[in-house]
Amino acid sequence: MNFKLLFLNSLSFLFIFSIYADDITISNNVGVGEVYWASDNTYHLDGGVFVDAGTTHYIEAGTVIKGMPGVGQESSYLCVARGAKLYAEGTADAPIIFTFEQDPLDGSVPLTTRGQWGGLIVLGYATLNSIPGESAVEGIPTNDPRGIYGGNNDTDNSGVISYVSIRHGGTEIGAGNEINGLTLGGVGSETSINNVEVIANMDDGIEFFGGTVSIQHAFVSACGDDSFDYD
Repeated sequence: MNFKLLFLNSLSFLFIFSIYADDITISNNVGVGEVYWASDNTYHLDGGVFVDAGTTHYIEAGTVIKGMPGVGQESSYLCVARGAKLYAEGTADAPIIFTFEQDPLDGSVPLTTRGQWGGLIVLGYATLNSIPGESAVEGIPTNDPRGIYGGNNDTDNSGVISYVSIRHGGTEIGAGNEINGLTLGGVGSETSINNVEVIANMDDGIEFFGGTVSIQHAFVSACGDDSFDYD
């Protein structure tokens, strides 16, 4: 597992956006088959939203995704389940931004503003250093099978996450159980993750639960717990 930490000035991702877009509310899952989110819309996550197994989800550069308020079982997050793929491919000039509902996207939100929504969770079939080799990820109800991660495919591919900014997340599910900014559970080595930042998360910035994925160029700032964690 390789980390190349590029301590970029986080303001490089704090653009002032002038957005003329439709507001689209998403609940339960993003859809089936091949699903596209376009940058001329703002997408609002209403509770836990999944990219279900067999679905390929494309997010265009410059797209803004906002988590709606909620705590516990009502927390908002985007989870890529095992067997699904996410292609969130931003650019340096047009990053993909995950933030909370009331963020005006003008850089005015204090870095002490944390826990306003959940975060981004990616799950795969790569191996774990535990028995029985599968587990339920923290932050998702244990009775939802889409929250299970781990397996025996170390080259599993969950897609591409590039030039993505995740801000002000980490809502509490239960006592001592918050969602990380970016959670990677059993994610395989064919998944590409690069040029990501996590800003002002209540819990960890980026946490690995097993798996074989590597990250190139990651920046974490102002989180309430660890910047990087590995279980």
